[in-house]
Amino acid sequence: MSRLLVLVLVLPSLVAGAADDLVAITPERAKRAGVTTAALAETKGAAELRLPAQVVVPPTQIEVVAAPVSGMVVVVRVAYGETVKKGQLLARLQGAQLLELQRGFADARAEAELAAESRRRDESLFADGIIAGGRLAATRAGERRAALQLAERRQALRLAGAAEPDAKAANLSGTADIHAPFDAVVLEANAQAGQRVDPMTPLFKLGRISPLWLEIQAAPTQAAGIGPGDAVTVAGCAQPGRVTLVAPAMQSASQSLLIRAELASPRGCIMPFQYVQAAIVSANRAGAGGWRLPPGALTRHQGRSWVFVATPEGFRPVPVKVIAESPDSVLVAGDLPDDARLATRGIAALKAVWLGLGAGDGK
Repeated sequence: MSRLLVLVLVLPSLVAGAADDLVAITPERAKRAGVTTAALAETKGAAELRLPAQVVVPPTQIEVVAAPVSGMVVVVRVAYGETVKKGQLLARLQGAQLLELQRGFADARAEAELAAESRRRDESLFADGIIAGGRLAATRAGERRAALQLAERRQALRLAGAAEPDAKAANLSGTADIHAPFDAVVLEANAQAGQRVDPMTPLFKLGRISPLWLEIQAAPTQAAGIGPGDAVTVAGCAQPGRVTLVAPAMQSASQSLLIRAELASPRGCIMPFQYVQAAIVSANRAGAGGWRLPPGALTRHQGRSWVFVATPEGFRPVPVKVIAESPDSVLVAGDLPDDARLATRGIAALKAVWLGLGAGDGK
């Protein structure tokens, strides 16, 4: 009989409490119940959205080193994943085409020397009045042609990575050294000793590793409220990155949105192609009335989501619409003033008082 009486007394209180817009609770009782509050402006900035990401090298920082001529790879000095310095030897080629380039350069150099000697002789003869000016002009033109041909053959040797043969000794090596054009990491190493290659066969793919990109996959609801400039942190990296792109279209294979962030100083904390957890701290509002809050600030009742806004008399439950949820944050939309303070802990105690399961003004 006493249990029935208690039930009859509680039910009216439950209905009345649910209909009341104000949770009347003293500050002392709220403190004892573990209720804590935070300014709305602070909660939206502190919430993090953690998502998986892959580290990639920006395409503008990747270069392919190809075989300049046909030949055989005789030496390979680096392998995949190694860090190389500018000018470091990557591989060495050997082949008949390199011999032809060196011989062609030697011939062009001899022709240039002969043309220069002819020009000097004709200048002397012209000064003595022995030859006409037309012959001197033709000799000078021949010297210029020989100089251009020599420059062409020299550039061909440099592009091939072959050394210039000595002018006094017949030392045609037929080899070419492939050097790193800049400080980089070896992203691909296709060259193998003993391999025969044709001109423009890719041997190495090199990439500059600063800065690096994070490619983050997010559901459309998770991406809501994220925009360029938002901070992105990765465990172990001292400096945060920044969001540079939120893709306007979904990826067909994964049905997710691509969020791209750039880490300006990633050395020592992440590596290309590594999978990491990225924490996005969004300071942007997801449209009018959009806020990113800690999950503990939210409660549910009668199929709706609510937050408790602090007032001088206690706390007022305010309905909100959940846009996206994650273990670290919840994105909501609702009529919340910018200067509001929300209850972030002790929500269960406030809900109990709201529903009439406790006396809000009690000691």
